[in-house]
Amino acid sequence: MICKNCGMELSDEAKFCSNCGTPVTKEEIEETQEIQEESTQLIDEAEDVKEEPVEEDLKPASELESEASDVDKEPEDSQEDPIQWYYVKGSEAAGPFEEKMMQELIEKKEIGKDTLVWKNGFEDWKKLGETELSAYLAQSETKDEPQSWYYIDANGNQNGPYTKEQMENMVRSKQIYGNTFVWKTGMPDWKRLKETELADLAQAFTDSVYSGTNQPIYISERSIGMCILLSIVTCSIYSYYWLYCLANDIERCCQAKGKASPGDPGMVVLLTIVTCGLYGIYFYWKAGKVLNELDFDNGFKVPDNSIVMLVLPVVGLGIISMAICQSSLNDISRYGNQ
Repeated sequence: MICKNCGMELSDEAKFCSNCGTPVTKEEIEETQEIQEESTQLIDEAEDVKEEPVEEDLKPASELESEASDVDKEPEDSQEDPIQWYYVKGSEAAGPFEEKMMQELIEKKEIGKDTLVWKNGFEDWKKLGETELSAYLAQSETKDEPQSWYYIDANGNQNGPYTKEQMENMVRSKQIYGNTFVWKTGMPDWKRLKETELADLAQAFTDSVYSGTNQPIYISERSIGMCILLSIVTCSIYSYYWLYCLANDIERCCQAKGKASPGDPGMVVLLTIVTCGLYGIYFYWKAGKVLNELDFDNGFKVPDNSIVMLVLPVVGLGIISMAICQSSLNDISRYGNQ
């Protein structure tokens, strides 16, 4: 059986041409059967006829050697023909196409992973997603997919996805900073924002906002449990010293960040004693607000505990407000300068 498209000789059972992929029609099969029957008759008739032996003209050895040498002189750098691909379009085979053209068709979404394709060497048609062309599917999806951004906040939580424009707005609104860890589609690992394409915006905005007032904060951590224990053992005498230390550390934080302090440490202690603790209630509320308003380059943010710190002293739990305030200052000492 002969393929009508390319002339390739096919087996009787073939459904597709192994050279060009053209389907074999029913008419071609019937025509082939008729030719085979005629050929059989001719062979039978030829067997009845005795053929006289014919002497073949033998070529001299010199001519054979000359032909062999001519074959050896054929160019060795002949390149193989590029692989030709076909695909099913509607109910017909489209092609041939080189691999580069198939890649372009994939990028244009004209063919997809479920499209039936064929190339020389395939026994039958296959889905594109099951062939080596599937690599171009992943590349096409990556190109079409918009880049999504994520960032890690001060509490270690992952936030996203965001567009690049949203990330730029968060830099301007001081939600994220140069030291904030970020990741976007295509990046192998997390990076600080100042190491990405947003670095210029982060640096320019940081310089314009802080104007040299954003300095490192150097305060010491304190054991909350030990402070509470000493306050109980000394009948609250140590608590006044602890209050002074809290007010002093908050004042140093405010100075480093260019913020207004809630009060002079000595004055805070004095007014708390004179007012029998009433001023202390106001101080805890104000301290919670001030600490929450502090800005850090690495995205660290102190939670707003002002309402809790205001209510606890009213119900006789002022020492818990002091513990919350100390916990926030300890966090600033650990993470504020990273």
